[in-house]
Amino acid sequence: MLLNCIRFLLLSLSAIYQIQFCCGQFNFTYDFEPTPSPLPFPPCRAVDIACLRRGLRTFFFLMDSGHLGMKPVDPMQINSIIVALPEQQVSFLLRKVNVTGARWTRLAERRFNLEGGKNGVRFLSDLHVTGELTMSMAQNTNPFIAYITMDMQNVESNITYTWTGQRTFSNDDYIIIGPERIAVRNTRIPTFFLQPDSENARIIEQVLQSRQSILDHLSNEVVIALMNSVVENFRLFASRVPVKHYYKYE
Repeated sequence: MLLNCIRFLLLSLSAIYQIQFCCGQFNFTYDFEPTPSPLPFPPCRAVDIACLRRGLRTFFFLMDSGHLGMKPVDPMQINSIIVALPEQQVSFLLRKVNVTGARWTRLAERRFNLEGGKNGVRFLSDLHVTGELTMSMAQNTNPFIAYITMDMQNVESNITYTWTGQRTFSNDDYIIIGPERIAVRNTRIPTFFLQPDSENARIIEQVLQSRQSILDHLSNEVVIALMNSVVENFRLFASRVPVKHYYKYE
């Protein structure tokens, strides 16, 4: 009897050693780091637009706080934007651009199962933009320079993107955001004023007033740059936070 007990003990120790040795051969790693803390909003069903709107508002505040390494978008600085109109022989360079108001962006529509298996969102934003505007014209050697302040109301951003799901070893599901496409439409002509009160400012204003499509081009480029940053932030967020924390998908 004693001999059998000793034999059983030795076999148990041997089995434990073999398990530890085998597991030591593999270094299991997860594709994603888990979210460090619970999110400050409840998960929403995909069709619950009211819940999604509340979540979007919170998400913008999370971006501005740098949560999970996301980059703030309100205010947002853009180095430069170029709009060239060869047929009109004029080009504009907008530098040192500062954009505010993004955090109050509203979710107008959420769309699923679009062509190509894409999903989409439609945002409405009221934005305030300032920057240094340089206008170059083919018939003038010297450029015209002024500082512009521009307001955009109810500017519409349509964003479509591809996506896939991925499950980790811990059985958490994550969304992988693929390439996006951003289309912008101004529901109203942006308003603006120029500073200082100079000959350069008056010439630029005359051109902008007579060719209001230029304002559309400038504002569209500003919004596209802004929404690119929003999508990049959500791409990071979705790769770090399990879907169950912000979507109900049972």
